[in-house]
Amino acid sequence: MNKTALSILMAVTLLFTQGCGNRMWEDSKDATSDTFNYVFDTAPTARAYHDLEEIPIIELNHRAADVLYSNVAKAELTNQSAIYVKRFTNQNDPGDTSIFGSVMSQQVADRLVQRGMLITEGEPGATDLLYGGGTTAADYRKTGGLAGAKKELPPRSGMLTGTYVIGDNYVYVSAKVVRLVDSAVVSANDWVLPISDNVRQMLPQLKKDEGLTPSVKTSFE
Repeated sequence: MNKTALSILMAVTLLFTQGCGNRMWEDSKDATSDTFNYVFDTAPTARAYHDLEEIPIIELNHRAADVLYSNVAKAELTNQSAIYVKRFTNQNDPGDTSIFGSVMSQQVADRLVQRGMLITEGEPGATDLLYGGGTTAADYRKTGGLAGAKKELPPRSGMLTGTYVIGDNYVYVSAKVVRLVDSAVVSANDWVLPISDNVRQMLPQLKKDEGLTPSVKTSFE
């Protein structure tokens, strides 16, 4: 083989090798583009936790409220039922007075208002704890509740309550709507909130991330 043919063969081989190398780089770059860069703390997208962290807390609470609303059947409560609200409490620490519990209950309640429910401020009265209009529990059972009743039955009041538990990466929230006249739980939902900087601001007991502690000596005396 002469020198000219050998040179051409070597050039073609070199171009082919570079093409494969570039293709492998592009493929690997595409495969890792969605991973979280822990060195530069860039926005994460590869894990469910990070995906959830990007969603505003209010949106997660509104989604939970939508589930609560959908579970309240007309046979239990109606849009004319007075719904009172209690501040969500820390299940592990009932004495926790952080603003987090108030924000959670308020956002869920506001969403229920948007869905047409009668959120009522203040504390329930004596009439909220009793069957009204001369009705009894049997009247509701015989008619299958408010839906399909032969006579108009007065709506029964309810209470929105909730609890939360603080984990390592999430706050676990649970809420329910309780019918006051007989303490029956007519709707319930559970959801999680990622512990973001905003959540830390509302829960003072959570220490802010202080970063990594150096494992080697960084100064000399």
